[in-house]
Amino acid sequence: MAESTKNPHDHERDVNPGVSHETRDVNVFQISAFGIGLLLSCIVVVFAMWAMFDFLAHREDAKNADNPAAAMMKERPALPPEPRLQAEPRIELKDLKADEDAILSSYGWVDPNKGIVRIPINQAIDIVAQKGLPSKPSPAGLDNDGYRTIPEDSSSGRTLEKIAQ
Repeated sequence: MAESTKNPHDHERDVNPGVSHETRDVNVFQISAFGIGLLLSCIVVVFAMWAMFDFLAHREDAKNADNPAAAMMKERPALPPEPRLQAEPRIELKDLKADEDAILSSYGWVDPNKGIVRIPINQAIDIVAQKGLPSKPSPAGLDNDGYRTIPEDSSSGRTLEKIAQ
C-alpha cells in the first residue's frame, strides 16, 4: 500500500448546506437609538408621574379644605409630646454616672427628720463585712427540730419533705 503524505492535522472542510453563520455585523446605530429612546421614555414617564401626583395632591387638598384633620396636620407642634428621645445620650449618661458616683462616695442626709444618713459605699461594705447582716430566726424551723418542710417534686403538695435550714 502506498502511504499518504497528508498532514494528519489538515482536515478537509465538510460542506453542510443547512448550517451557516452570521455574515454581517450588528447595527450599532439601531442599538444606540433604541437605548437613547428607552432612556428618554423613562425620563418622560418619571416627569409624567410627578405631575400626576402633584395634580392629585392639589385636588385632594381642595376637596378636603374644610376637613379639621387636614388643618391639624398643617398646624402640628414643633416638638413631639413627652417623653422625647435623648438629644445627647452619651453626655447625659456621663452626667448620670457622675451624679451617682457623687452620691455613692459622699456623706449626706437621706431623711433629716428621722435621722437617716448615707455613708460612702466603700465604708458601708467594710462595716457589713465586719459585723454581718442582721437576721432573725425562721419560725418554720422551730417546730420541726431545725428542719423546714416543703412539698416533694412528685407529691403535688400532698406530702412534705424535711430540709435542713
